[in-house]
Amino acid sequence: MYKKYINKITMTALFLTVCWLGQGCRGKEEGMESKYQCELAGKLKVPSLKEVSDNPYIYRYNHELCEAKGLSKGDRLSRYYLCMQAVYRANLDAYLLEILDLGTLDEELKNSSLGFVSKKPANKNLYERESTMGLEFIYLRNNLYIEYLEKDQLKLLETQLKEGTAAVTDELKRMAGETCKEVIMVRNPGNREDQGSFLYSEEQGRKPRIPNEALVLQISNAERYDASGNLLPTDNMRERCEYLDKIKLEKEREYSGILGTKVYILLE
Repeated sequence: MYKKYINKITMTALFLTVCWLGQGCRGKEEGMESKYQCELAGKLKVPSLKEVSDNPYIYRYNHELCEAKGLSKGDRLSRYYLCMQAVYRANLDAYLLEILDLGTLDEELKNSSLGFVSKKPANKNLYERESTMGLEFIYLRNNLYIEYLEKDQLKLLETQLKEGTAAVTDELKRMAGETCKEVIMVRNPGNREDQGSFLYSEEQGRKPRIPNEALVLQISNAERYDASGNLLPTDNMRERCEYLDKIKLEKEREYSGILGTKVYILLE
């Protein structure tokens, strides 16, 4: 009887200890997540943690560096990281719109007699949904690894996230332009000097392999369907492909010269 009583006390103590530890862990996580509870966070285009974890092309985050810089805990991204990343993306998008003729090119596609079709919101991929460029066809395709920013640069993002009423500022646009080569680079977290290439998702029947340090833009072009959901015949297919290939070659050279880094354009 006495032994059963002792065992019961022991099990109760263990249960309470586990509960206390669990509360402590949740408290740490909630402390981190509370950093993004602010007015600006509700205005940002922030993917869900599930959207990010389900994307097979997002796997090169440096979780050790993220934790060291207070951006996340353990081997998964935090909501705080994604909000900070969204502020950075908004400013990088604004910088690219300012320095490249992306708006003009998008208008050309929209008004072309070749009949380019933009995607419906439900059919857009993660990168299109995250884009703040406001364009119908063009968006930034790079993942953004903000853990490679310096701490003072991360502080600028955090201050804007906590206290700002708009995501984009001149200071942050300038910072995004100066740091984007470091942030867009696809690395092996175990080898920060990796200078290889990255295999992007399949487009036009092939998976393009692009240098790790390249800035990658994508031009989307949706298929057309009738009211019954049947694929409509595609007129001017050859002309459209030739036009896009020409645009791709011209703009890759032009944009690479302007930005001082390799620029690749994926065609959908």
